[in-house]
Amino acid sequence: MDTPTVPLTAARNLDLREEYGLLGEDDGPLNLTGCTLKMEVRLYGAQPGAALISLPQVTSDILGVRVTDAANGLIRIIIPKANLAALPGGPANGTEPNQPDVFVYDLLIDRASPLEPLAMAGTFTVSPGVTIL
Repeated sequence: MDTPTVPLTAARNLDLREEYGLLGEDDGPLNLTGCTLKMEVRLYGAQPGAALISLPQVTSDILGVRVTDAANGLIRIIIPKANLAALPGGPANGTEPNQPDVFVYDLLIDRASPLEPLAMAGTFTVSPGVTIL
């Protein structure tokens, strides 16, 4: 299975709530029944130590990856704005105002077969945002 490169974008002033449909090798929905999902955001690939944001599989709309329809491969990624605001960078940490910060992420699926665990990966671009709610 080829790993889809999916760029994610977020703003530090808003919760991230994105929905995706994962596809199997046959281009049909990937059945996630019995699978465990995990996503991490890091400064760069293979960054040592703890992830900047670690998203476990969850069953409600809190920080994590939620399977909304296992049979049809549907997931929801949720990162609250407090977690996004806590990421390094931003104008307070030496970057130019209004410039986005770029991180990397990947989403892994622990399943019995097939063994390829990587579901999607790519850049994670976080902009400062403007309006404060």
